[in-house]
Amino acid sequence: MMKKTTDFLYQTFLIASGSFLCALGIRSLIMPHDLLSQGLTGLSLLIYYQGTPFSLSTIYLLINIPVFILGWWFVSRRFIFYSLWGMVIYATALSIVNIKINVSDPMLAVMIGGALNGLGVALILRSYGSSGGSEILCVVMNKLFSITVGTGAILINIAVLVPAALFFSVEKVFYTLVFVFVSGMFTNKIFHGMAKRRTAVIVSNQWAAIASALREQKIGVTFLKGQGSFLAEERMLLYSVLVARSVPTLKRIVAEVDPAAFISIMEAADVTGVEVGNQPHW
Repeated sequence: MMKKTTDFLYQTFLIASGSFLCALGIRSLIMPHDLLSQGLTGLSLLIYYQGTPFSLSTIYLLINIPVFILGWWFVSRRFIFYSLWGMVIYATALSIVNIKINVSDPMLAVMIGGALNGLGVALILRSYGSSGGSEILCVVMNKLFSITVGTGAILINIAVLVPAALFFSVEKVFYTLVFVFVSGMFTNKIFHGMAKRRTAVIVSNQWAAIASALREQKIGVTFLKGQGSFLAEERMLLYSVLVARSVPTLKRIVAEVDPAAFISIMEAADVTGVEVGNQPHW
């Protein structure tokens, strides 16, 4: 019971922190310049600017209904439940965040706002849920088509900005595009950067001793049989997927056991696994 409570509080912390950063970017930097944001928040702002009697948070909650229906079919139930919780937190943040950031230049405002929003979205998506809106659509595209969350956000926002061109000047639409691209870039870098993995392939005659030493450092390895192209000799290769911070340890161990060993280190952007997987909890 204690573990479940601690886990829930940690997930809530991620969602609340990310929601605060997103709301800060919108309320303090985007809305003072009458600009749009990304995703369904941008669509909510578009409706809000037309003089609707509803608050921004209320509009956001209403237009999320069909999105959650879609997410119910393609994403895990846990993700949907946490996203409902996240949507409530984010809507609340949009209502209560009222911090003034005096930035007179619209370009600087969208750059800073996009960075805050991208960081916030990345934090939220490291949790079990999201804040609703385009994040759910991004997760659906990630699961179905392996489109990164940042790229998915850009695609969704381009679709949102097309009708926005009918109500806003071209200048404001382009400012919003800058916001979208900066936010998507920060989301990609931070979200995927928080879970970096590396793939290591080691070729050595001392493979057994190297594998034993790596296991002592909690670095798992898999044995693969290979054959050299010059001498046609059979060799045992060590294959390992590990977190980026463990790469120096692996190199040190291999060099100590066999200085003549061959090591190839590659990025592993998409890894599914219990121990070293970098897949989100969707």
